[in-house]
Amino acid sequence: PVMAGGAWLDDAEDGLRRSATTELEELVRPLEGHGWSIDRRVLRGRAATVIVDTATTLAADLVVVGSRGHGQIATMLLGSVSAEVAEHARCSVLVARRPDVTRMLVATDGSEAAASIPASLAALGVFEGLPATALSVAPVESPGFKLLVDLYTLGDRSLDAQRVELHELHQRHAATMAAQLSAQGIPAEALVRSGDAAHEIIAAAAEADADLIVTGSRGIQGLDRLLLGSVARNVLLHTKASVLIVRERGSQARG
Repeated sequence: PVMAGGAWLDDAEDGLRRSATTELEELVRPLEGHGWSIDRRVLRGRAATVIVDTATTLAADLVVVGSRGHGQIATMLLGSVSAEVAEHARCSVLVARRPDVTRMLVATDGSEAAASIPASLAALGVFEGLPATALSVAPVESPGFKLLVDLYTLGDRSLDAQRVELHELHQRHAATMAAQLSAQGIPAEALVRSGDAAHEIIAAAAEADADLIVTGSRGIQGLDRLLLGSVARNVLLHTKASVLIVRERGSQARG
């Protein structure tokens, strides 16, 4: 039989909805084992937009999204959904890649956004006793910048003193974060690295065999947009670990 265009689309949508409902039930089954009350919803629309809007409507504390893995196609999927949700949601976002968390790396830059991480992790109630590394990354000058400084200052060593001060500043950031995590029942050690922030965060997580990377999000405007775009987004796209971007509920996300 020949089916009218509208009827064909309706049948196709019904099939997709049934498939999504089946997948949702499979996802819910292990969650019910924890005694949680589960509100099941199959919604229609653009994935990232619907996820963010629903989280806002529910006043959610946390959005959890999955990752299909790595490679060009997976990166495109992550870029178009998970990273977009992380940028626009008004609450914390977890991009889950691993089934367990045995160690985590918490990145800090000394900002107010980073300072909220320990209390936010404690509020989730699942990280107590989990070992952590508190990392702060000190930036380094580009080769071109170093050359210009040498030319215009005739090798003035004051730049070396500034580097030492910068490294000490990030040592304090890492030590403060480690102390605050430990006070929340999350035993942490401090670590300082130098270089590109996203690259060093990813490398440190891999070396520590961390299952989860935790970062803050300034998520407002101006430089804050660049922070999420150039650091958190690169970490999201290139690490093999799960990533939790901590944002206090109701804060303005990037729009």
